[in-house]
Amino acid sequence: MSKKANKDAYDIVTGAFGFSGSYVVRTLLNSGRSVIATDLEATASDPDKRQLLEALGVDLSHPKLRIVPANLLEPASLKPLFETPIARIFHPASLYDYSASLERLRSINVEGTRNLLDAVGERKIERFIHWSTCGVFGKPVTVAEGRQRNVPFSESSSSPKNAVSGARGPEGTPLVNAYSVSKWEQEQLVWAAHRDRDLPLTVIRPAPIYGPGSQYGHCGIIQSIARGLLPAIPADAKNFVTTSVHVQDVARFACFIAEREDALGEDYNVVDQSIVSYHEFLHYIALLTGRPMFDLPLIKNRWLRPAMVGMATAWTFLERRFGVPRLRVLEVQSAEYIASSYWLSNRKSLSTGFQYDYPDVREGLKDTVAWMTERGWI
Repeated sequence: MSKKANKDAYDIVTGAFGFSGSYVVRTLLNSGRSVIATDLEATASDPDKRQLLEALGVDLSHPKLRIVPANLLEPASLKPLFETPIARIFHPASLYDYSASLERLRSINVEGTRNLLDAVGERKIERFIHWSTCGVFGKPVTVAEGRQRNVPFSESSSSPKNAVSGARGPEGTPLVNAYSVSKWEQEQLVWAAHRDRDLPLTVIRPAPIYGPGSQYGHCGIIQSIARGLLPAIPADAKNFVTTSVHVQDVARFACFIAEREDALGEDYNVVDQSIVSYHEFLHYIALLTGRPMFDLPLIKNRWLRPAMVGMATAWTFLERRFGVPRLRVLEVQSAEYIASSYWLSNRKSLSTGFQYDYPDVREGLKDTVAWMTERGWI
């Protein structure tokens, strides 16, 4: 079922100094692969960033590692990436910022990917592993009385792969925020290259990613709870599902699936086995961080969305106008997720024989909180 990769050629990892990219570099090097790690010059040379990667177990002096700075928005800077034989390209690089405008997200996520595909051109590579997001499935369908159907999104759900050409979102449900819009368009782009140019594509769609090395997304929630900024939640958060995946499993799955010939032209949800309510998830983080977490019995979870959007809008104004500290968990686009249940099926990823190191989010959270505590992040 697998094809032996050309071990004389290099694997390119975009966004290699970012959260997911750094774990991919580590995984590839540990498996004996030769790697070209590429990121922005300022990021790749940042001493704090380099120190963080070393703390995550990435050997930046590894003899099989080449660091080649490049900018996806500058096509000429991509040429040095292809001066040696290339086997595979792992493309996690994207702007993941819920405060960014749709225009900026499109510029980096869509046009940057277009430039990368143009740089690949007619070169024969073994695989292009593209990072999408579970956000391309849109928002769960709302039914009577404000409830939402907790039906898991699977690879057969409406997505950029199976939607009609030119569709601006999944059928029957809206995309949640500007980031998801940009990732929908980005994924459409790589599927078009697969169809029209025979790009040997595999797409992965991770659930919200957490783990050591991140201070955003789920890890931003950990920091907010640890700092006492999120002391209470609606009691009916028990009725809303959240999904997760540890960054180590995302990197491992990407490297695992790159070896399989039967994964060409396929898409995979990458998500752990946990079916956890927001209530249980947040209370568990509070327990791990030693913070109290109270229930608000008379407040409905869905009512928090407009309140959170209002607070996020006000905080963003204060941040930009007066320079108040940024709270990345309190952003308008982040608030759009409030009062939404997300249940993702991982059956297809499991059917490949892949085994998650962190099938239970509770185990992953324990290790993540311990790591963040040791580094003084919480």
